[in-house]
Amino acid sequence: MSCTYRRPYLINSIRGTVSEKGATWVCIDNHGMEYLLTASSITISALPPIGSEARVFSWLYHKEDMMALYGFSSEKERFLFQDLISVSGVGPKGAIKILSAVRADQLILYLEEENLDGLSSLPGLGKKTAQKILLQLRGKLSWDDPGSPSKASGPDAEWVESLTAMGFDKRKVITVVKGLMKNEEIAALSSEKKEQEILRRAIIELSS
Repeated sequence: MSCTYRRPYLINSIRGTVSEKGATWVCIDNHGMEYLLTASSITISALPPIGSEARVFSWLYHKEDMMALYGFSSEKERFLFQDLISVSGVGPKGAIKILSAVRADQLILYLEEENLDGLSSLPGLGKKTAQKILLQLRGKLSWDDPGSPSKASGPDAEWVESLTAMGFDKRKVITVVKGLMKNEEIAALSSEKKEQEILRRAIIELSS
């Protein structure tokens, strides 16, 4: 994987020996140079024991007279961190707290499904902040995993594209189309009639 994949990073990752670690930080020794990275407790728990080799994805935070390195167990977690800090009032500390309370895949589901109850149930995250996160990140998640259940594939991809072009929300479109494809009555139709019926019913459902 190229270090310029998706976005360029000054320090894409740090590989070395885990020299020290705490609840939300880790030190990685790379040939005598020791890097201190702030990380979620989930990332810390995923690291090997002190003295072992590890690779940590990183992100350099620079604001006014402050610089800090943040570490992540995966690129997915790093992208979520960047999405979260783009929300007004969250900040790096808040993002790390969220990522310490829920795994990346579950957080993505909360965001994609706009699950306010699930998101607001996370420690230290009130309903107002959860609403703000859902509102500001709607349709803007950086992580684009082809394996995600929210991504269209197969014969329904063209239908999703057509409905999205009409102005409907892509996530809702995917949910509706996948639901209609499971309909036994529609499944029995010929390919041409199936497409017409799915588009017709989807438009009605999405417009209601």
